[in-house]
Amino acid sequence: MTNFVCFVADQLRFDMLGCAGHPLLKTPHIDRLAAEGVRFNRCYTVQPMCMATRSTWLTGLTPRGHGVRCNGVPLSPSIPTMTGALRSAGYHTHSIGKIHVNPWMPHKDFNPEKLDPEKWPEAIPVWHSGKINSLPSPYYGFESTDLLVSKKWGNYGHWLYANEPKADELMKPPADYGSVETTPDAVYRNHLPNELHTTGWAAEKAELFLKNRQNNKNPFFLWVSIPDPHPAFTVNEPYWSMYNPADMPDPIRRTGELDDLPPHYRRQYTEDLFTAGRIKCTDISEDVQRRVAAVVCGMITRWDKMVGSICESIAAHGFADNTVIVVMSDHGQMMGDHFLQNMPPSHLDGNTRVPSVWHFPKLFSQNQVSSALVSHLDFAPTILDIAGVAPDEGRLPPRPECPLQRPSLPGKSMLPLLTGKKDSVQESVIIENDEDYLGMRQRTMVTDRWHITAYIGEQYGELFDLQKDPKQLYNLWNDPGLRTQKSDLLSAMMYRFAETDRTFPRRMGHA
Repeated sequence: MTNFVCFVADQLRFDMLGCAGHPLLKTPHIDRLAAEGVRFNRCYTVQPMCMATRSTWLTGLTPRGHGVRCNGVPLSPSIPTMTGALRSAGYHTHSIGKIHVNPWMPHKDFNPEKLDPEKWPEAIPVWHSGKINSLPSPYYGFESTDLLVSKKWGNYGHWLYANEPKADELMKPPADYGSVETTPDAVYRNHLPNELHTTGWAAEKAELFLKNRQNNKNPFFLWVSIPDPHPAFTVNEPYWSMYNPADMPDPIRRTGELDDLPPHYRRQYTEDLFTAGRIKCTDISEDVQRRVAAVVCGMITRWDKMVGSICESIAAHGFADNTVIVVMSDHGQMMGDHFLQNMPPSHLDGNTRVPSVWHFPKLFSQNQVSSALVSHLDFAPTILDIAGVAPDEGRLPPRPECPLQRPSLPGKSMLPLLTGKKDSVQESVIIENDEDYLGMRQRTMVTDRWHITAYIGEQYGELFDLQKDPKQLYNLWNDPGLRTQKSDLLSAMMYRFAETDRTFPRRMGHA
């Protein structure tokens, strides 16, 4: 049976890899995987925030389907998972690093001392207080876990302080930065040795896991998720000095662009507008912008080194020939594009278009760049298809009550794309976001040519002709010559969202 190793970045956008054409970034290990496999250059997240996307990866459902509409909403343990289906089929499912399907930061009015670890298993306060030292097993289908919460909590925190009691001193920002949590563009050098960084810890834990699997005939699914290049924007040497801020590419933007976009874009640029992915105005200096970009590049190169180290372990322990390797990211970040930073409520490419590299020379095409439309909704169906494992649909009757019932997972298997049997598996992908802080609902559909975003209950929206305007600089929502085109796209988007609605629990009888 086939093994799986998934390398999951946090906030890595589609164009921030050497193999994706970045003019400066050094990512030799991921570039090698892409050269020996398939890279999708039009892969989109389902929601531009952590928790919703990660819940989709595990369940195969849309955010509205699994209920994690946005950050801060726990994923119900009652919903079947892809990892649970693999585990039931004999896989050892193990997670190293960030899972994030339960909130890290409870509402400020919760008493940290009274938080129940069973209800808050990933919350920073319960790990900080020592109320919890390990996640329950299984945990959303993971048989075992080495947890990382934020940048230094969870099992990683225990390991870190056991190896370096003065870790806080080595990682802390300069005194004039204040709180990193309230300074989203804080960018500084830290002095934590590479072997003690989260990437070093993950490589060590992966080596141990793979070593222990050598004499076990059962297959495994290994999840390696490190929160780079997520803020805080901090890195150590040699990565701090590896990239010159002056060499960084300019952000994608044009003068007057904010005049044509929905009003929250300008507000995010000029006000300290509190949203799920940004807490300060995005009007930052060019110097800070370029330094952030350089440090992000350093963080990515350090992450790439971890990928290479774990790939060496995969080969050293004899798993290279029967292991699918996936490189992916939950969402992107704006990096100054369209006058925005971090993950504001925007479905433009910087936020929603992400890397997707699949490596398995035994079965997949090699050195292929696919322009097929794919999304994170397709991840679980693809893994299960390759493994030959049926989705877990929860409680079922002895045989289907309705033989014509729709499939339980709304995504498409990418296997025909990976093997070169098809050039496309769908005509569009969808993205959704409930930005509760603004009382706003965004719904987006991307086709080969068009990108359309509707704001529920509002007259404004976004429409981009990706053929003529691939950088999404000219919003055509109010173009009178495109009224029919816009209407047709909105109708198609409504159908697409209905098509991907949840189809289980299954019927247990006629009535």
